[in-house]
Amino acid sequence: MYTLEPLIGSVYRLSEIDLTQIGAELEQLEDDELVVEVNAEPIDYTVAAVDSGFTLVKYLGLMVGLINVAMVLPPESSRSRFIARIINDGRSLGAVAKLEELNATHELLDDRDVVLVDGPLLTEGEGDGRLRALVNKALGTGRYVLSFTKEVRLNRVINRLLKADKPINEASLFFALLERFRLRHGSRGVLITTPVNLQGEVVGFYMQAHGGSPPVYVEATSNVIKNLGVLGTVALMMSRENYPIPLYIADKISKVSDELRRWFIMALLRVGSMSDVDPLLYRYIRDVLGYARGRNLY
Repeated sequence: MYTLEPLIGSVYRLSEIDLTQIGAELEQLEDDELVVEVNAEPIDYTVAAVDSGFTLVKYLGLMVGLINVAMVLPPESSRSRFIARIINDGRSLGAVAKLEELNATHELLDDRDVVLVDGPLLTEGEGDGRLRALVNKALGTGRYVLSFTKEVRLNRVINRLLKADKPINEASLFFALLERFRLRHGSRGVLITTPVNLQGEVVGFYMQAHGGSPPVYVEATSNVIKNLGVLGTVALMMSRENYPIPLYIADKISKVSDELRRWFIMALLRVGSMSDVDPLLYRYIRDVLGYARGRNLY
């Protein structure tokens, strides 16, 4: 009979090993070299948040992705953009949705000082050109883009920061490092790990606005480091779990509900033959989805 006890035991053993490694590593690290305390006063910036949700529908031998890009503009405004894309590989839908997020972020920089994005800025694939254009626009206009990742599955910055290959969970190590810094220095403010250059003008670091909770991983345009008041502004919007509240709202709005998916499928069925799919996806289906959204399907 299958039981969970062996699995639970393995998890505990792995946790003990991880904690032992973290404790040993901490003894070799200097707080003042790896942690930056953000003392800059918050600035009255205009902020926007962007996230996307998506679903895949197979129709007449085609794979059609429905992407819902949500844009939150505090304090009172939000909107969604529905996009239908014919794709060749279902596994690429997430990358396509990310590209649409970058497109929306690029547009928002026209009238917003700071744009927050869910998930890493740096991804593999065709989004590189759009990211470069986005970074160049932010730097050229004196505006800022920051992305936030709650669950870091791969080490992002530790090897560059410590200049050594460390087979250790960086999120756990930096959590312990930031907590030790707070204890030693009596700090109650915003802390970040020393930023490292990742690619071009994109930097990466961990940010902890509130002690006692794991830090969030941030990738940002490099001009953020020259004006830490941006982080002070964002910190005012962060939950106790160290994640920006506008992004929580964008995540909720971007969800593609089952009922919305049914409306999408129904619209596809009304399209007719395969030859009619392309011209109608951007006309008829968008009209139907607009009607569906008006029925408060979220």
